[in-house]
This record gives sequence, structure tokens and C-alpha cells, in this order.
Amino acid sequence: MTLNLEIVTPQSTLLSTEAEYVTIPGEIGELGILPGHIPLLTNLQSGVLTYKVGGNEEKVAVHYGYAEVCKDKITILAKTAELKDDIDLERSGIALKKTTTKLEAALKDVDQIDVVELLQMKIKRALTRHQILD
Repeated sequence: MTLNLEIVTPQSTLLSTEAEYVTIPGEIGELGILPGHIPLLTNLQSGVLTYKVGGNEEKVAVHYGYAEVCKDKITILAKTAELKDDIDLERSGIALKKTTTKLEAALKDVDQIDVVELLQMKIKRALTRHQILD
């Protein structure tokens, strides 16, 4: 038995495949989905989505959005998502460093506290990119 996995962003359908299992970065932690899973709707955090196809485990960086499990189909509606081959690790490292510096400055300035959450999200996205390339 397999699951139909579809990852959709506002720009395109990033992935459509059959999978033996899928793990998703849910709002309250990682969720493992096998064929026959009960229906489920959850928010997604920035994190690594893992799926197994043909005996091989694959990873995708997904950044916020929703996941719907219905029968043997998982639909991921992500704000953004990236396949391993599409990630530029050097660029991500530079962005992580810049964002961390901005976050440190924002945490010291009470007038910029509204920026902190946005910067934290950017850092999480950069860290997720690094995770799928390990």
C-alpha cells in the first residue's frame, strides 16, 4: 500500500508521487503518516518533510502552510517548499548569518520587537535547508 503525496505552493505543484510513508513537520511536532491513516488537517511549521519511495528516503524543505490527510492522500499546501537539488547552501548560510545579526539587534531594541517573529521564521527556514542537505 502507498500514499499519494502532493506538495503544492502558490507558484506550482512541486511534487506529486506515491510514497510508502511520509513524515511532516506539524505545528505541534513531527507526524508520521502511513497508508490508512485517519483523516487529519494540521498547520505546518518550517521543517523537513520526509517520504519513502521505492525503498529510498527523500527529503523536502517545507515552510509553513497546511497538511491534509484524507484516505491515502496527503496534500501539502506550503507557503514555500524546496527540493534538495534546488537549495543553494552557500546562499542559505549567508542569509542565516545576516538574519541572525538582525535578530540580535531587534531583541535589544524594544521598538523592533514586532520584527522578531519574522526574523525567527527566516532563521528556521535557513536551518531547515541545511537539515535536508545533511
